[in-house]
Amino acid sequence: MSSHETGASPMPERFHTALLSLRSAARPRGLLLEEAPAPARLAPYAAALTAETVETESGTPLSSGRFVVLHDPAGQAAWDGDFRLVVMVRARVDEEIGTDPLLGSAAWSWLTDALDHAGAGRHALVGTVTRVLSDTFGGLELTDASAHVEIRASWTPTTPDLEPHLRAWYELIHLTAGHEPESAVPLGLAGAAR
Repeated sequence: MSSHETGASPMPERFHTALLSLRSAARPRGLLLEEAPAPARLAPYAAALTAETVETESGTPLSSGRFVVLHDPAGQAAWDGDFRLVVMVRARVDEEIGTDPLLGSAAWSWLTDALDHAGAGRHALVGTVTRVLSDTFGGLELTDASAHVEIRASWTPTTPDLEPHLRAWYELIHLTAGHEPESAVPLGLAGAAR
């Protein structure tokens, strides 16, 4: 994961430990991962990663997302800790699902279930689920009506071991793409997970 540091101070040990826990996480099946520029103003130390499904529809990934680690050694009151994880996942869904009044609570449960399934200890979890319905008019109609769901959330991890949180994010990307949670399990671990 790429990271940024403001100032000339060396990287704090807790942030270094957190980055190592992410680097040692098993690579998920079916996702393309890429380091991304980390936000510069939210915390003294930050790192970011993006992912998208290998599987596409009309050249667009079924689901994609961003995973950001923020660290302030002094802590921040709003975080109730010295780390904050910020995630976003966006996926195209069937128009019928996009208009379902239960989509928001269902999508939120995908996130909380993925965190629980991965054993990702956390507190101060907040977020939103947004649905976007789009109709195309006039000119060249390249796409039909479409619907998207976007899950944005942040929480404070209970330890600097962020590997379970990363696994939960992988699972959430697969769930929003319509895959089973097991799709996120790396091939080498698939047998051991049963």
